[in-house]
Amino acid sequence: MPLIRQVSILAGITVGMLGLAASPAAAAQNRTLTLDASDPLAAKALQICYDAHKFGPAIPYTDIDCKVSYAPSSYQAAHGPEHQVGDRVMNYASTTVTHTLAWSDTVTSSDSFEVSTSVKATIWGAAEAAVTAKYTKTWTRSSTISQTNSLPVPACNAGWFSRAAEMGTATGDLRLDFNSDTKIRSGTKKRYRHVVINNSTFSAPTGKNDLLIARSRAMTSQERTACAS
Repeated sequence: MPLIRQVSILAGITVGMLGLAASPAAAAQNRTLTLDASDPLAAKALQICYDAHKFGPAIPYTDIDCKVSYAPSSYQAAHGPEHQVGDRVMNYASTTVTHTLAWSDTVTSSDSFEVSTSVKATIWGAAEAAVTAKYTKTWTRSSTISQTNSLPVPACNAGWFSRAAEMGTATGDLRLDFNSDTKIRSGTKKRYRHVVINNSTFSAPTGKNDLLIARSRAMTSQERTACAS
């Protein structure tokens, strides 16, 4: 066998053996755990990631850290549930009376996870950045509106204002990327570098296009006892 060919074959075998030897470590580094947002393990993984990012860099001689990112696949703006704001007023007169009502309403955000306030701040930061970048939409995790409005109430009726705030809802995948192999599941030796949480949903008020609705109803028989008509 020619010397050049023999050297070439030996080199190929050596590379192959090195590749086989390295493959378990490479597999561990690329091992991904995929979860649904409804899986209780997802909340645990989020907490582990938060702890790794907050405390890991302070541990000497380690490379412990974790980053959170969000990849939204859909975004939809729609009005949330209608709810009463301010007081309910009664018109006991025989004609329509216009009342002046002051009201204040706070609408807050919601998501798929039961986690600590600190973890929520982290995942919402990732969600807000991704939604703003992809859909050029802006959320507010909490929106408070205060107004004073006129409300005409027919005779012998109860009247009130209802409000339906516009909510922006995004659904997608949360991704957790650890710097080192990390144990997520109890009762197993498996460790993961990446966790992907499918169907991660975030919903928050947009601060736009809210509905304010004037409502009224006829008084009940008990309420009508003081009514003029």
